[in-house]
Amino acid sequence: MSGQSIQIGDYKVTAFSDGLFQTNIDVTVGVDKQMTQQISGKSLSDPVYLAVNTFLVEGRGVRALVDAGTGDTMGPELGKLPENLTAAGVRLDSISHILLTHIHPDHSNGLIDPQGQPYFPKAELVVQDIEYEFWVERELSQAAHERQRGNMVRARASVAPYVKRTTRVSDGEFLPGIIAQMSPGHTPGHNTWIVEGGGESLMIWGDTIHMDFLQLQNPDIAFIFDTDPQQAIASRKRLLDKTSADRTRIAGMHLDFPGFGYVKRREGRYFIENDK
Repeated sequence: MSGQSIQIGDYKVTAFSDGLFQTNIDVTVGVDKQMTQQISGKSLSDPVYLAVNTFLVEGRGVRALVDAGTGDTMGPELGKLPENLTAAGVRLDSISHILLTHIHPDHSNGLIDPQGQPYFPKAELVVQDIEYEFWVERELSQAAHERQRGNMVRARASVAPYVKRTTRVSDGEFLPGIIAQMSPGHTPGHNTWIVEGGGESLMIWGDTIHMDFLQLQNPDIAFIFDTDPQQAIASRKRLLDKTSADRTRIAGMHLDFPGFGYVKRREGRYFIENDK
C-alpha cells in the first residue's frame, strides 16, 4: 500500500509499506523487563506488529527509494513493496537510486527477488562506507554472533547485483537537497537521510525508534538488534532532542504507517504527532 505524500521544496516524498513485522517486547536489552511491561501494558510474549515502511523521493530528475524492504525472506506478511510500488504506477526500473539507512534484512533484503536478481535493475545503490564495510567486506569469522553472521551472508547476496553501481558515501550532501548524516549504534553506519527544500526539511531516520510506545517514554530502551546499544541510545536522544527543538518533520521505518510526524517534548517525555 502507498500512503501519504508530503512536499519538501521540489521533492515529493511518498510512504510505501512493505508489510508488518511480528515481534514482542522481550527483545529489549539492558533494561528491567518489568518496567517495559508496565510501560507497554503488554506481557513479554504478547505479539507486537511493527510497520516496515519505505519512502519514495521524487523530484529534480530523481526517483530515489529510501530502503528496499524485506523481499521474500521474512514471511508472508512482508515483502509487499514491489507490488505496492507497481500498483501506484511506479515502475521498478524507473527507480534511480536506493538510499539505504542501513544493511539489516528488513531494509536491504528486498533489493533482490527470490531468484537473486535485482528488483531495481537501473538503480544506484547508496550506503554509508562504514556500513558497507561492516556487513559486506569483513570476514564472516568476525561476526559477533550467529544472527549477525547470517545477516552478513544475506547482505552479500542482496548487494551483489548492484556492485558495479554502488556508491559508498560519508556525511554530506549526496544529491541537491538530499543529505546523508550518520546516527550510529543500531548499526555502525546507520544513516539518516535528510531532504531539504523550500525552507523545510524531512529527516528519514531509519531505525532510530523501533517501538515508539516504549522508546518515547524511555529512550534508554535498546534492542537485541542494536550492534552497539549505548551508542544507539546516544544517537536516539540526540535526534529526539534535535527534531523536537527545531520542528524538523520526521519519517520512521517502524512508526505506524505512513510514518510521518513531528517530535514534541512535554514534561520530560517525547511524543510523535502527525503532521496535519
